[in-house]
Amino acid sequence: MWLSRVALLSVLSVGPGTCGCSASTGSLSPAPFASRPPPLPAKSTVADLARVREPVRWSTRLDRDHVLVGRIWSVRLARFVEEQDLMSLLHGYVLIGEKHDNPDHHVLQTRLLQAMVNAGRKPTVAFEMFDEDDQNAVERSRLAHPQDAASIAVATKWDKSGWPPWANYAPIVQVALDASLPVVATGLPRARMRALMSPRDPKGAPTTQPPLDEGVPLTEAQTASLRDELRESHCGHLPETRFAGMIRFQRARDAAMAEALVASARTSGIKHGVLIAGTGHIRLDRGAGRDLAAKDPEVPIVSVALAEVEAGKTDPSAYAARWNTPQLPFDFVWFTPRATDADPCAAFAP
Repeated sequence: MWLSRVALLSVLSVGPGTCGCSASTGSLSPAPFASRPPPLPAKSTVADLARVREPVRWSTRLDRDHVLVGRIWSVRLARFVEEQDLMSLLHGYVLIGEKHDNPDHHVLQTRLLQAMVNAGRKPTVAFEMFDEDDQNAVERSRLAHPQDAASIAVATKWDKSGWPPWANYAPIVQVALDASLPVVATGLPRARMRALMSPRDPKGAPTTQPPLDEGVPLTEAQTASLRDELRESHCGHLPETRFAGMIRFQRARDAAMAEALVASARTSGIKHGVLIAGTGHIRLDRGAGRDLAAKDPEVPIVSVALAEVEAGKTDPSAYAARWNTPQLPFDFVWFTPRATDADPCAAFAP
């Protein structure tokens, strides 16, 4: 699913953005992905830096005994890899995708970021959940309370943002604060988001706002695939007149995330960055990964999708249908239990 659980109603009123909740099935011709990470080492030579100290303790319970839970699938190698192998490759731009309402996904994001810090890296940490308008509030909070993640929640009015509880994200932010890492907001300001949802004038220009980067253009097949996902994620309730704006909205958010990472890297001179975002944003074929490859092609990109398992589905490659593509559009997929059985279409019931 591309939209959060408040779906169309939130977007039209400008609420939380896309997520990795679920997606429609369909077809999409394979497209070149973004730059790939270096090969996995036959035997890790950086084990001391990426050592895994404790097993993951799952808090979600649905399908916890599924055979894939806890396993990490390398899409490129078409085989499972160990956690330390994944940790050893976390450099450059590291995109970590979540299903927003799964607490275990935030635990794994914290774990991955901490591994980079333990390895001596100092990445920018960019969040989909903070709007660009929140950046000044984040910086003021850090000046007043340098190591207090709760202060950032207050400063950015998190409790009114529509995102899941701050307790899910606080550990990720705390790792960044403790290591003095840049914390970067990537969400488009609300006024710009509304403009993207507005009709264009006859010449194709936005009617109320200056031009906004909408990312690398999609192919016809990719656009059709995204349209199918939007239709499915809104349970058939998205009016046809909204599709063009929704596609622009999605691509502009991806481009904004990529630009925030690149701009921070250029400002700091450190070529490492982590993106915390919904899984749909971190895909390499038509997400922020595609835009990063165009904006900063010299820096490697590693895309890690945190994915809930499905009962009876034990072949990792079969999960590609969730993202409406024949091939998983990530470098790695780390499988987790499911957080809920709630029907996402229930919100559309009369």
